[in-house]
Amino acid sequence: MAKKRKSGNSGIIFAIIIIIAVLVCFLFLSSPGNLTENKTVRIEEGTSTVEIASILKDNGVISSELVFLIKVNMSDFKGRLRFGTFEFTPDDTYNDIIRKLALNGEKRETVTVTIPEGYSVEKIITRLINSGLSNEKDLKAALNDKYDFDFLKKIDFPDSCIYELEGFLFPSTYEFYTDNTAHEIFEIMLSEFQKQYDSMSSSYSDIYEIITKASIIEREAKLDNERKKIAGVIENRLKKDMLLQIDATVIYAMTDGRYDVMRVLYEDLETDSPYNTYKYKGLPTGPISNPGAKSIEAALNPEAHSYLYYRTDNKKNDGSHIFTESFNEHKTANK
Repeated sequence: MAKKRKSGNSGIIFAIIIIIAVLVCFLFLSSPGNLTENKTVRIEEGTSTVEIASILKDNGVISSELVFLIKVNMSDFKGRLRFGTFEFTPDDTYNDIIRKLALNGEKRETVTVTIPEGYSVEKIITRLINSGLSNEKDLKAALNDKYDFDFLKKIDFPDSCIYELEGFLFPSTYEFYTDNTAHEIFEIMLSEFQKQYDSMSSSYSDIYEIITKASIIEREAKLDNERKKIAGVIENRLKKDMLLQIDATVIYAMTDGRYDVMRVLYEDLETDSPYNTYKYKGLPTGPISNPGAKSIEAALNPEAHSYLYYRTDNKKNDGSHIFTESFNEHKTANK
């Protein structure tokens, strides 16, 4: 006959559970601290939640850092505690304290900046400065900083490129803190580039060549439905070992990316620069702008056709181009 199990151990375990439950209820429901009068506490910017718990305990606002941290993690304000000067009262509950820290603190001042597609590094710097962010010296210095992104590690930057980050500062609308450093600003833009590029490609193979092509497409295409067609022209001319002869590369070379000239003259075509595709075969030595997603997509997926030339359609005057297969067709396309 089987013996009945002794219930002694079960009783002890049950008693321990009851004691723990009582202690938890006491900690969570009792007054969080030992204040007898109002207390003003300063939380400095950049203080972590764990550090805030320690400061509150040192000031008598709470008696248990652990309970405070548990309550924060269980609340709607997890990760949202602010810095600033706060006043706590003896009647404050944990929830009151957390709400004050999340809602009554100081906010870092922000500024919204839109970086259009096709902006060069030089134009981005000007836009950032005009928005009250950093200064030219710090921004240009930050262009030479090291950034921990996998796609950058895959690139062997040529010595002849003006800016290594040209092409990789993703154009978008950003909300920066006014006290962001130049390094932080570029890191945010590079992070956005990686996110966008990863959504289009699973490989960083040939990324420098792809973004160089995309940067040309961005400067050349006015209509979205022509981006892949222009990409196809670039591919066809490269395969035939033809000069690309793209005006935007000349302007970039002439102005170091400032794009502050309106037209290219015949003498400009002789500008001696590795960016000048009228003088040197192949792609320019690096990107000539910072392309948007549609141009990157076009560079990754060029349209297959036999066109070798394109020129602005002056009759339509809508930004569209006329695409042709021969130079003779190209010369007479607008006549």
